[in-house]
Amino acid sequence: MPRAFKESPSDAASSGGILRASRPAASLLLLAGGRGSRMGGRDKLYLEFEGSLLLEKTLNAIAWLFNEVVLIVAKGDGAYVSKRLSRLLARWNVRVAEDERQGIGPLEGLRAGLSVMKEEWGFLLGCDMPSPMEDVINCMRRFCGRGADAVVAECGGYIEPLHAFYGRACASAAERAITRGDRKVKQFYDDVRLTIVREELFKNYRGYENSFLNLNTPRDIERLRSVIDK
Repeated sequence: MPRAFKESPSDAASSGGILRASRPAASLLLLAGGRGSRMGGRDKLYLEFEGSLLLEKTLNAIAWLFNEVVLIVAKGDGAYVSKRLSRLLARWNVRVAEDERQGIGPLEGLRAGLSVMKEEWGFLLGCDMPSPMEDVINCMRRFCGRGADAVVAECGGYIEPLHAFYGRACASAAERAITRGDRKVKQFYDDVRLTIVREELFKNYRGYENSFLNLNTPRDIERLRSVIDK
């Protein structure tokens, strides 16, 4: 049974919850994604906005919050990505890791990232989510630690598996899920200790919804423009 929190860890402690006010060290795990059919077949890793890669915007916003950055790409793409994005990756000291299996999707990307990261926790983020917010991430991060293997957020009534913290223990759970034929990240949640951070906790952060903005269509890019203009 997942635990759901509507209050901060310090508040939770006073009401019988678990105190986790510290922010454990973590790795940033960026999912390269793939070709978006609704994006005209363009590879999301190389999408640009106002003359810069969206990936660069993401790194500028949050890379400094983490002890390392790992970019997870499809099997066989590592050398090409490393060469094409060499300057950007060098600037942020980004490591490139490959999926071991093809055609699995984000679940294999998460498993691959967890297996190579140096820290005990990894923050998984899709490369098509270009407006992550420091406050939202740090709010979630406070729930990482004893008693949880994964910390996910709720927004708009939905759980956000590609904007979430995963502990190293989730690697084996993801592996088991893949073995039994699962393809969605959420399908291994019943096998781990899951903490859900309810949306109420984010409402003090202006524009918190933008942290979960996902770009699937050209129209979504226009939505990003309105977010930046605010």
